[in-house]
Amino acid sequence: MVVGGPHPSALKEEILIACPSMDIVVYGEGEITMLELAKAIEQKGDLGQVKGICYREKDSIKKTEMRPFIKNLDILPFPAIDLITPLERYLGTYPISAMPSMHIIASRGCPFKCTFCSNPVWGKTARFRSSESVIREVKMLRNDYGVKEVFFVDDTFNLNRTWFQEVCNGLIEKGLNKDVIFKAPFRVDKNLIDKKRLNLAKEAGFWMIFYGVEGGNQKILDDIKKGVTLVEIERAFKLTKKAGIKTLASFMVGNIGETKSTVQDTINFAKKINPDFYGFAIATPYPQSEFYQIAKERGYIQGDFLDYNLPKCIIETEDLTRDEIERLSQFAHDSIEEYRRSRRYKIRKFIELLPVVGFSRALRGVRDYGEYADHDYRPVYKDEINFALLGNYIEMGVNDVGNLGKGWYHLENWPPTIRIRWTSKKAVAYLKNDTKGNILKVKFFTNVDLEVSVFVNNRLIKKAKSEKDVWQTFEGEINNGGLLEVQIELNKTWIPDEIFHNGDKRELGIAVEKIWIE
Repeated sequence: MVVGGPHPSALKEEILIACPSMDIVVYGEGEITMLELAKAIEQKGDLGQVKGICYREKDSIKKTEMRPFIKNLDILPFPAIDLITPLERYLGTYPISAMPSMHIIASRGCPFKCTFCSNPVWGKTARFRSSESVIREVKMLRNDYGVKEVFFVDDTFNLNRTWFQEVCNGLIEKGLNKDVIFKAPFRVDKNLIDKKRLNLAKEAGFWMIFYGVEGGNQKILDDIKKGVTLVEIERAFKLTKKAGIKTLASFMVGNIGETKSTVQDTINFAKKINPDFYGFAIATPYPQSEFYQIAKERGYIQGDFLDYNLPKCIIETEDLTRDEIERLSQFAHDSIEEYRRSRRYKIRKFIELLPVVGFSRALRGVRDYGEYADHDYRPVYKDEINFALLGNYIEMGVNDVGNLGKGWYHLENWPPTIRIRWTSKKAVAYLKNDTKGNILKVKFFTNVDLEVSVFVNNRLIKKAKSEKDVWQTFEGEINNGGLLEVQIELNKTWIPDEIFHNGDKRELGIAVEKIWIE
């Protein structure tokens, strides 16, 4: 049994000591090592000649020398996607704007020195695949597997300006930006972000950029060696919004030096930069990070690697207990959610949107009826729809992302095979009727008696009574081809907690499994 990846690469021999069932650890980059290891085992060769492994030899554990990093990443084949199809089984990484959504690793390594970062696999030197290789992989994913969204999961996608421009220009020249959309992590450094670079990203099809903000207190940023200023962060978010690209900001709570006051600074700064999507993670001292070494020396770590779980805090400092860090993380999240429900936020959002999308879309952005339904995707509007990405059916958890507008709650799995999304009082979905079908169907379920009305392109096609606790299929006649805007409206919503006393206080409508045209 062979294990590899960041965790074994960081701990090496400790993995074999802690886990008697493991035989061999592959540490560092694993492609060439795993191939040589397989041949050595098959041919009963000397494992000591395989670089980059730890292994058992009788009662001892041995480690071979580290394998040098792969200089030319183009020698590696593309991932064997055919072994994991259908891709519709995989939800992708939040936030999602089209499905199937897949990852591409276009570069490896990061030269920056953040104390919380552990990079035992790819190291501190950035290496890039050729732009031609990256473009070929995008084209392969689109042509062979119908991929509609690609997430470049590099540490810093905008690190090399020339390479970044080559990739973007290649996506544009090959027309890949017409039916595939992209997202990627960027750094906010003023020498890495500018208007020209962001406008090129927008043209190439980038709809979202992930920024590791981490904190809103300059001393904390300096202590974790982030290497940026609050001014640079704010500048990057303003430029990205002006380019018409959505932003995701990640924040951390619980780094060394963190106090209740610095967490409040982060909350205030999160409100100031106003990302489209955000998250608060509890700072975790991963092995091989500087954070880990400091926390270990000071006795902050309260647990072992079995406790490494992002929602769980495993450190306790002079300033904050474990419980306080966990509560502060939740408090930060709740504070932003409360702010976004305020009138002040809606006014600010309208002012921000106005110069970018115009009056009507800015007004819609703050008044939409589905605003309070929680999303694990980015809802789309009719004038944002990419017709090429639509189909004649929507199956929740398969191809719902990119086809749903406002008014839907997060995806739920109902064992053994059903996946659904609840609607709020109104919900919008988009289909493409290219099969000359004339019947629209909606398979749904609800726990209360409701009146369901369905409109297609603003025309009421049917109104019907629901039966509670029974799966039903709604059918209505349509006479439209092309793009269909399907709007489900209910005469009321209901709150599960009032019936089942289960703590679920969402205002729900119907649970939809599938919408399709026959």
